[in-house]
Amino acid sequence: MRKVRRLLFFGGTAFLFICAVYIFNSVLQSIFDARNGVHIISEIDNFGKVHKIPLRNFNPDVFLREYSTERNQDHGYNVNRSLLIPWNRTLNDQRPQRCKRTGKPANQLPTASIIIEIQNEAASVILRMVISILRQTPPSLLREIILVVDFSGESNLSLESLSTIPKVSVYSHTKRKGTVASLLFGAEKATGDVLVLWSEAGEVTSGWLEPLLERIHLRNTVVVNPVIDFINSETFDVEFTGSNQRAVFDWGLSVKWQQLTSETTPRVNTEPIVTPVSDGKVMAVDRKRFMKLGGADPGLENWGAAGLELSLKFWMCGGTVEIIPCSHVSIIKKRKPRTTQKISPNSIVRDLRRVAEVWLDGYKRYFYVSRPAARMTSHGSVADRRKLRGQLRCQSFKWYLDSVLPQLKPLSGDDFMYGRIRQGGDDCMDIALGHVPVMASLSPCSEEKNSQEWTWKSKGMIKNYGMCLTADPTETHGYVLMQYCNGASSQLWFRQDNMIVHEVSKLCIDSHKAEIGLVLSECDGFIRSQRWMLPNPDSV
Repeated sequence: MRKVRRLLFFGGTAFLFICAVYIFNSVLQSIFDARNGVHIISEIDNFGKVHKIPLRNFNPDVFLREYSTERNQDHGYNVNRSLLIPWNRTLNDQRPQRCKRTGKPANQLPTASIIIEIQNEAASVILRMVISILRQTPPSLLREIILVVDFSGESNLSLESLSTIPKVSVYSHTKRKGTVASLLFGAEKATGDVLVLWSEAGEVTSGWLEPLLERIHLRNTVVVNPVIDFINSETFDVEFTGSNQRAVFDWGLSVKWQQLTSETTPRVNTEPIVTPVSDGKVMAVDRKRFMKLGGADPGLENWGAAGLELSLKFWMCGGTVEIIPCSHVSIIKKRKPRTTQKISPNSIVRDLRRVAEVWLDGYKRYFYVSRPAARMTSHGSVADRRKLRGQLRCQSFKWYLDSVLPQLKPLSGDDFMYGRIRQGGDDCMDIALGHVPVMASLSPCSEEKNSQEWTWKSKGMIKNYGMCLTADPTETHGYVLMQYCNGASSQLWFRQDNMIVHEVSKLCIDSHKAEIGLVLSECDGFIRSQRWMLPNPDSV
């Protein structure tokens, strides 16, 4: 009995000691917090747990006072109205009710790095964005928020003080690098399991991140997108959109939204919506998978084109692209701002041409039909991106059309075949640009040379760069020239075995004078210089 009393005495003493230490530590922590101006924001997650997020010595009100002159700037939205909205406001939860009762606990999900590109945004908007992410994201899931401030040339916005908040990092460029370069920069700095890439400012709602992470945890080959709601640029009220649409694109590679049909609508309103493409505003990807696939094309400038490129890459290289109805993110729908550095139309066309050259295969001719000016827009080398696609052993664009977007039908036309006309495997029919008259020639095959891509019309014309192969024993002295298409008999050709025969003269294209140009010669199928490897008739 004495031993029992002794054990109870020591146990009680130990318990009181632990309680005293705990209370003393709490008091010290409170004093420490008070001295450092700590602000604690609390939010309750789907499982009823309260999150306490320390801001340390960052004071949101002091931060906003530093930018009181912003009301005189035009960022594409009503800055005065933004300043009147609480920096810690909570948006209405618009998810389907079932979303609030499902989902894995946070400790079973991967972590996320949120990467946000900022260009000509108001401080009040960025602060509200960061705070909403901190409040609405379970701390165990949020590895970091990386803000990349891309130089705008006119805004003197400095967000360095935000980096005092735990998990928030700020990087600023001293010259404009573009959205793609900025987000890739952030991706290189990221350490989370999942990358969430933002190209526009906005706010999040409760439970926005968990469904994205859960889907990627289930399949790391998927690109997932939240449902995008829009914040009115004048009132800053949220205009909620339904989760009954998906993104598609046309031959000009313009992304547009399409209402779901009975075939594309999920059985349950919380299931992922399979979409052919992402509009790129907010997208989440497995970090290791993203890096393995080469990230986004660093030669692109605009994130819209990068979203298209990533969508095609994930689909054609073994993955999928989906919209998650249980995740909602609100993006500011800007009016056209006066101060933002304008995106050049040439820059957009250039970016889309890079995407077409790498991923559309022979179908890219329909892109050029839809955007004729693209032919004259320099797009830089895409050799590395084509090489990467080959190494990844991705599917063809024909597979993509058949399996993912069958509604995108080839444009009607009279094309007989399209592609490179080869000889000996290493040489291709080309155009000797810079010569007068312009002559058809033979040169080493190169994927970088569009002058080697020929369209053979069913009427008999062989076209490139808007010109047609033209020959006449008398008028062209037997040489094969490039002249503007006029439908004359001198521009008509037909195929005989592996020879290209001139309709009128019945002579064949010969490369035996390749150092000068291609010529017409008496047809002889045994002569190597007359044998051409043509694209398959159904080649695109």
